[in-house]
Amino acid sequence: MGFFDDLGKKVTDAGQKAMQKTQEMSEIVRVNSLISQNENKINNAYVQIGKLFVSTYGNECEPEFAEMVATVAELEQQIAEYKKQIQDIKGIQRCEKCGAEVPRGVVFCSSCGAAMPKADEQEAADDSVKCPGCGNMVKKDVKFCSSCGHAMTPPAEDSADTEAAAPSESEKEAEERVCTKCGAKLTEGSAFCSECGTKV
Repeated sequence: MGFFDDLGKKVTDAGQKAMQKTQEMSEIVRVNSLISQNENKINNAYVQIGKLFVSTYGNECEPEFAEMVATVAELEQQIAEYKKQIQDIKGIQRCEKCGAEVPRGVVFCSSCGAAMPKADEQEAADDSVKCPGCGNMVKKDVKFCSSCGHAMTPPAEDSADTEAAAPSESEKEAEERVCTKCGAKLTEGSAFCSECGTKV
């Protein structure tokens, strides 16, 4: 009987030691988690201190900080250029008032109604024309203005070229008809516009 008593005591002791080890490990994990949380808070505080320092003393900082501040400014400039590239690819611009993404060339922000800045003149000259209906800048290849729906017509040629290329009376008579709704050229004998479907 003494053998089984000793065996039972050993099993009980082993179980208690295992439970104690488990509790110790659990406590260590909990404390390590608290340490990690505090380390993260310290790192975040350092980041905030750095941002505050740069915004307050960036242009007048000590020489040992100047290179790091310059690096931050350069990286921020690169990020701004990358964001601009993304906007150009997507054909959008950001509203300066509310930050909403707005299609490039619209007159007013669709989110807050603020007036949008006019497109850069060089950019407009490259791939856009002014809508005769609302004055909005529209891509050259589109047939209708995206802001007001007005039919887009090809840009007028120089007056000298126009006079030189002015058609004779016989050429005017032979000229193709134009749809009154969308301005598309109509083929001879057509009853409907091939662009907008309007009966002619």
